[in-house]
Amino acid sequence: MEIDLGANVVNEARDTVHGATASAGLPDIRVQASLDVLISRSDEYVSTSDPAKALEDPRVAHIFRSYIENLAGWYDLNDRRRHFTDVVPILARKNALLLSAILAFAAASQGSSSGSTPLKDLADAYHLESVRRLLALMKHPDEFRTGETLAAICLLRSYEIISQNVTCQNHLQGSYSLLASHPIELESGLLSAGFWNYLREDITVALIEKRSLMIQLPDKPLPTRAECDDDLANRITYLLGRVINRCLLRDAVPLGQSEWNCLRDQLEDWRTSLSSSFDPILTPHLLPNSGFPSMWTTSGWHGTHPSL
Repeated sequence: MEIDLGANVVNEARDTVHGATASAGLPDIRVQASLDVLISRSDEYVSTSDPAKALEDPRVAHIFRSYIENLAGWYDLNDRRRHFTDVVPILARKNALLLSAILAFAAASQGSSSGSTPLKDLADAYHLESVRRLLALMKHPDEFRTGETLAAICLLRSYEIISQNVTCQNHLQGSYSLLASHPIELESGLLSAGFWNYLREDITVALIEKRSLMIQLPDKPLPTRAECDDDLANRITYLLGRVINRCLLRDAVPLGQSEWNCLRDQLEDWRTSLSSSFDPILTPHLLPNSGFPSMWTTSGWHGTHPSL
């Protein structure tokens, strides 16, 4: 299935993107200046311009392994092909943008857990290095529209959520807009995996800020046939995004009864399409110290079942 998001997204971000890149390189200069300051404060920063050489550094390797072992699986909750766990790390060994985005996210996660200021500074440095690479890539749209680029944008969005750093959010939104200016094939591949993760991150931030999504989702039905259960889990994510865009849009007209009925019918259609594999397994006393009944599933995407 192909989905064309560009018409809606690019119009919203066009001024930000083109204004940013047309001001005589000022954003590049500002990002580089900020990066220079952070590098001067960190003894552990290693440039990712040569990914293979960067991964020879023990500190870089430790952060990289932390992403693979502790963080990547969260991106693959609805992806049986495990793109962010199995594919992204391999590509990052030769892709400087992807490696710096992984290091920014993983270092921010470690810094948030430990309260380590040096780790937070290191995360900020790799974030700015990634943004600098994104700005450079945006000047070459044909080279920019890849699954690797969208995966990096997803990782940088996660960095921003963890660190609460939104200073470069317009760059990430503008970057996504360029990617979405062509139809995205949602059936398979890293570009598809990146889209679903970007959508979930956009939903997370929208709910936190009580607003509509940064992207618009076309109001057209998704295909009824699903190749595997994870496709069904992604469909309910898509429907949730459309509901958020309709209900939390600023100054939106309240939904009429017919519109509510339409959304409810779409939810019911999705529910009836679920296979029995979505049914939770009930195991009384699985957790002996818990007063609640235990329900669990065999895969992460089965957790979208309405009874959970």
